[in-house]
Amino acid sequence: MAFRDQRLEDLRMKLMSSSGLRLEDLRIPLEEIRLATKDFSQETLIQEESHYKVYKGQFTQRLQNCTAIVKCYIDFYSESHFFNELKVIPRFHHENITSFIGYGDEGDKKIIVSEYAINGTLGDHLKDPNKLLSLTWPQRLKICLGAAKAINYLHLGLEDCVVIHRNIRSDAILLDENLEAKISSFQYSQVADRNQQHIYTRFQGNVHYRDPIYRESGLLKKETDVYSFGVMMFELFCGTLAYVDMKIGDDEPLRLINLVRRYYNVDGLNTLIDRQIRDQIDRRSLDTFKETAYRCISYNLNDRPSMDTIVKRITEALDIHVSD
Repeated sequence: MAFRDQRLEDLRMKLMSSSGLRLEDLRIPLEEIRLATKDFSQETLIQEESHYKVYKGQFTQRLQNCTAIVKCYIDFYSESHFFNELKVIPRFHHENITSFIGYGDEGDKKIIVSEYAINGTLGDHLKDPNKLLSLTWPQRLKICLGAAKAINYLHLGLEDCVVIHRNIRSDAILLDENLEAKISSFQYSQVADRNQQHIYTRFQGNVHYRDPIYRESGLLKKETDVYSFGVMMFELFCGTLAYVDMKIGDDEPLRLINLVRRYYNVDGLNTLIDRQIRDQIDRRSLDTFKETAYRCISYNLNDRPSMDTIVKRITEALDIHVSD
């Protein structure tokens, strides 16, 4: 308990010095969170992972008529993830990053409360054929563009540091009422000085989006996020999740990125493109998008584009589509 109190005190000091925020002003009483989630009931449960549960909370007291995401860390192992999120998310001010509302820390309850997105996650849409059907090609480009802008902000937009997200995946991209992308899930994020070129650290994040260079060497760089983002781009391009086996013809079933590497130079990925959008796409828009995504998953770090370049290329792909 003393160690946790010291970590909270350290966070208070850091937030005060970097942004002027008072951490104690952001604390939400546990009783208020219990009321908002109907005492963490199954009725309000949205998502359950190994170390945390996510609830939909309806706040009616201090946060009047506010619907929010309530992320409750559920074991001792995840306490470091709670503090990691609390360390970074109050700093962020970007339209494509979920807004931080507050936190709870009473007893064994470690909770992050953030902006709710009515359309769930991008992963939800990729899992559900009916939801996926609603995502047109320009909407998919706009989702990618919003997410890319958010990651670019993490890499370049903060005055005193660089943040490497380390957990970019479709389930970490929330979609609001306008299908605008909002990046979430900062429990694995790593903060570095702006002049720090790389970090060596133990691999964390979703294995299906992991950068093989980071996995094998422990070398964490901004390009690690770029790789994961490229995987997500191909999910939208192909209309399937990275961790679902796909079978093409008589070939053996493979995961998405293995199929992309196999077919990219064979038929330009015509075999893999989502049939629901095949007839919607201008060829030049498609080529700009897939070439950018393929560079993102390069085994050579130097070949991967920066997020700033990715923003420009996706904007170009969208402009080509709109102009035709």
